[in-house]
Amino acid sequence: MVPPTARRSLARAAVAAALTVTSAAALALPAGAAPHGPRDPWQDASYTPRPGQWRPYVLAPSSRDVKPAKIFKADPRQGKIDGRADAALKKGGRSVRLTGAADRTGSPLLIIDFGKEVAGHLNVRVTGARSGPDGTRPKLRACFSESVKYMALTPDANDGQGRIAPGCDTANIWNGFPGQPYTRDTDSHALSLDGVALPGTVRDANLRGGFRYATLFLDGPGHVDVDAVSVDFTAAPGQRDLDGYRGHFLSSDDLLNKIWYAGAYTVQINTGASGTAKKWPYEPGEGDHADDPVPHADPNTSVIYDGGKRDRIVWQGDLAVQAPVAYVSTYDMGSVQNSLSSLAAQQLPDGYMPAASLVGQHNQNELRTYGEYVTWFVSNMYDHWWYTGDRAYLDRWWPQLTRATAWLESVRAEDDKDGEDGKDGEGLIAFEKSGSCGHYGYRNCGHETYVNALYARNLAQMSAMAKARGDASAATVYAERAAAVKKAVNDQLWDEETGAYRLSREIPGAYPQDGNVAAVLTGIASGDRATRSLAYLRRNNWTEIGSLTVSQSTPNASIPPFYAPLPSGFEADARLETGDAAGLELIRRYWGHQLRQDPGTAFWEHMQPDGTPNLKQFSSLAHGWAAQPTVTLSTRVLGVRPTAPGFSSWAVVPFTGNLTWAEGTVPTPRGDIAASWRKGRHGFQLTVTAPRGTRGRLAVPVTASTRRVTLDGRTVWANGRPTAPGVSGDGAYVYVDGTPAGRHTLTAR
Repeated sequence: MVPPTARRSLARAAVAAALTVTSAAALALPAGAAPHGPRDPWQDASYTPRPGQWRPYVLAPSSRDVKPAKIFKADPRQGKIDGRADAALKKGGRSVRLTGAADRTGSPLLIIDFGKEVAGHLNVRVTGARSGPDGTRPKLRACFSESVKYMALTPDANDGQGRIAPGCDTANIWNGFPGQPYTRDTDSHALSLDGVALPGTVRDANLRGGFRYATLFLDGPGHVDVDAVSVDFTAAPGQRDLDGYRGHFLSSDDLLNKIWYAGAYTVQINTGASGTAKKWPYEPGEGDHADDPVPHADPNTSVIYDGGKRDRIVWQGDLAVQAPVAYVSTYDMGSVQNSLSSLAAQQLPDGYMPAASLVGQHNQNELRTYGEYVTWFVSNMYDHWWYTGDRAYLDRWWPQLTRATAWLESVRAEDDKDGEDGKDGEGLIAFEKSGSCGHYGYRNCGHETYVNALYARNLAQMSAMAKARGDASAATVYAERAAAVKKAVNDQLWDEETGAYRLSREIPGAYPQDGNVAAVLTGIASGDRATRSLAYLRRNNWTEIGSLTVSQSTPNASIPPFYAPLPSGFEADARLETGDAAGLELIRRYWGHQLRQDPGTAFWEHMQPDGTPNLKQFSSLAHGWAAQPTVTLSTRVLGVRPTAPGFSSWAVVPFTGNLTWAEGTVPTPRGDIAASWRKGRHGFQLTVTAPRGTRGRLAVPVTASTRRVTLDGRTVWANGRPTAPGVSGDGAYVYVDGTPAGRHTLTAR
């Protein structure tokens, strides 16, 4: 572990590089966001990014005592509101009085806007209260919502929720699930005044894991005088310096900067104490709560839930994005490991790995639903080893990894046996016989491109891990199987005429986003096939706000067209990996659209073709699997990534697109890697500072007009040829391998 002072010096080295700044289109946060200072990129539409000024983009609070930004609405309805509503924003001075009606259906509503997604326990300072006719103290309650759109403000809103829990969205199944009636209050929280000496502060006993708006109302007659409202911010409990990220990113593009920090903040919101999970479904009369333990998790260490509001359990597929986001931003390794370990400990005797924390009957019922997520278990463990180099952790869970991979192979082998129709799987996985056909947002039981691409990658990952553990024989077996699966996908699922990979053998007329981008990222599609499959998606799946799961012109019985952040993030990554600048455009379109809506500071679970959340009021609008651009911008645009476990070797290969500069740091177990690059009329300059005990590859983009490349002032490339050992080129970049630790500058002119 590198001391904080050393980390700060590494960061200062990156900031010190001279960079050229150009204006970028700004995106304003919905009104009311908490200011960061005199110039706030989230508020100022004319904000221009400046080198070294990354902290204004950070959304995490500097204190766990979070104050609201403004009053969104004060509606007396059938009661009364006396005094200035904004008195609730700040302690001291005058208060605002809420006077109730006969019941909650006519209660006044005081809606407080925190300006961004927050999480924790609501605190309300009450200076006075008067009882209703029955002599009891008024019944003060709070509702929560991530957006104005799904805040139940009219009686029929959210399938009747507005009559029962005014101001709430829906966080619990199945009461009020879109299309089902909301029949009882499973969302608002009681703020009991019983036994509270007034003036005094009432603290919500129940946690709400994700919201932007809090609505105060009274359940019956009487009045309360409210002097101040705040949130005891409980997200990321193990991160003492909430806004002091160890990793950061900054570029000449204001929107891309916002997207990086909104992704990092989304994962922070998802991170919570391991005893704050949600258990579903609720029993009759049970109110909203988040206080169940994650099975097998260390109770003293936090975990990363899929969403702040819901499901609020740990999922394998979500961690595929959330863990890498943590690796490049907060470096909250305790939460990552506790999450991975809690899931690994749930493995079933036959090797099947459940997709999520087995909290509550709902998740028990879905025990064997998601075959896809077994592949994510293997991939997540590999990524953790690759980023951290933690052999002890790998060795601890190696038996579970081998059993999970054996389960996947058994599914492939079982499917290869002749069935009643005389056909077999011909080397591909299909989950029909296992019944584990569930995916991230649809079901498919056939011989599909997507899952088989993920499995081929698992086999390559297992080969690398087995080799690192000294088991050459197992490494060879895994590598041979990976090659066989890749060949089967190419032989059976590539459509040469269309220029794309089919959804499955059973549904040959649809060409999904997930299967095609997975084929590119896993190396199944290379060269011309990679280019053509991505071009197909651009022509057929893209719209003004993103890339659909499947073209609306290819209806099928398995996957509907919608915007899914998991494969969309992978598509952006695949495009940049193949040199396609459209990856940046996809990030701007899809994630930029979300930042223009509530909550404006976090990313959504899924999105419908019309650009609205997939499950309406039930949707999670702070869902970490939507944060992939945070990883992509650090590893592709800034260009810093490991090339050996634990960054013992690394590469910095920037992707510039239409940016003029970028800078940042990426944490590693050996210390931070700081990088900055700029391009101008006279060439390109990359400056990197790497920690001791490491070596790496530096790269600068070149063109036909590039005359010379220098490393620390010494010419290493001239007139199209290397002039020093370890230097090579491919027409797009000049690479310098074996660069030692320390500060280095590579310049192309």
